Amino acid sequence: MENMKNYSGKDNGPADGRAKKYLLNMLWLLFIPFTLASVRLAENNPAFIENYYSASVYPVAAALLPFQYLPYFSFFEVILFVGPIVLIVFLVRFIIKLVRRNEDRLWRALKLAQRVFIVLGVGLFLFYFLWGYNYYRQPYSVIAGLPDRPSTSAELYALCEELVRETNGARAKLPSNSDGTLAYEPTVSELQNMGRLAYKKAQSDNIAGISDVKGYAKPLLTSRLISYTGIAGVYFPYTAEPNFNNDIPAPSKGSSVCHEIAHRQGWAREDEANYISYLVCTNSNDDYLRYSGYFLALSHAMGRLYNADRAACLELRALYSDGVDADVYAKHDYWQMFEGRVEERVTQLNDDYLKTHNLSDGVQSYGRMVDLMLAQKRLTD
Repeated sequence: MENMKNYSGKDNGPADGRAKKYLLNMLWLLFIPFTLASVRLAENNPAFIENYYSASVYPVAAALLPFQYLPYFSFFEVILFVGPIVLIVFLVRFIIKLVRRNEDRLWRALKLAQRVFIVLGVGLFLFYFLWGYNYYRQPYSVIAGLPDRPSTSAELYALCEELVRETNGARAKLPSNSDGTLAYEPTVSELQNMGRLAYKKAQSDNIAGISDVKGYAKPLLTSRLISYTGIAGVYFPYTAEPNFNNDIPAPSKGSSVCHEIAHRQGWAREDEANYISYLVCTNSNDDYLRYSGYFLALSHAMGRLYNADRAACLELRALYSDGVDADVYAKHDYWQMFEGRVEERVTQLNDDYLKTHNLSDGVQSYGRMVDLMLAQKRLTD
């Protein structure tokens, strides 16, 4: 009896300890159902999210993340390229240990599965806590008091006509290369400063939903490589870093920077970030930034008009100035260089991601900024 007791204590003690630790760690998995349930509640309570999260919790939580205050170093970019390498090394080591040790293979596999789900659960919770609940805040149209109703073809045409005029006027103030394209290429520090000043002016001019800029918009060192994904910028919630592609054509850079800053300010929906970028850019005192904002708006509005009335769109397209016309073709030629399976796959992933966050039209939601521009025009006319 004594020998049996001693044998049992030596063999089962560690096993019992492992089992207890494994069961205790299961509590971490509660992050998954908790987060999913909170998202469902957020979907049905936009006023609560607006008042108690977007306007209260989110600004404080995001401001505490330190990496955003480094002007040129993007922690997101490090994770993007180093993360997969670390993951592969971890998996290779795990497989090697599994093969070398015949005992406890099932136990090791269970522990790995548990750790994976814990990381996923905590990551999911942090995504929503640090930013993701902003998808379920009140629409910008409600915050800004914009009349939300369907627009007529005549209203769309009038908007496009105005944008053609404003874009031509803004472009006329900027220099051109010998091929007619925009000659001005802002540096990274200039882009960062432009964005900060533009948002500061928008805030002082009492544009709804605008606050002071925290941190910096980061240039991606691998911008050229990122272009193969079709991405002009990305916001990383875990570090509160707005990142922009510094390789894209100059007319699009300013609006891209302001778009990503809009995400940092808590506007998660793509159409609203686009619209806020347009508002901030065109309200700026900087000639380049004003042009970048109008260039963005013109592209989306004319795309909408083309689908609604092709003849009317071509009629207005003929009114583009030589500078705007050259910039439009340069933008098209640039992105055409990167078309391929990678761009298609990333676009599909982005489309699926957006559709899971109350944006049923996926990547097409970027163009819904036109609805907000139409509402604004209806309000001011």
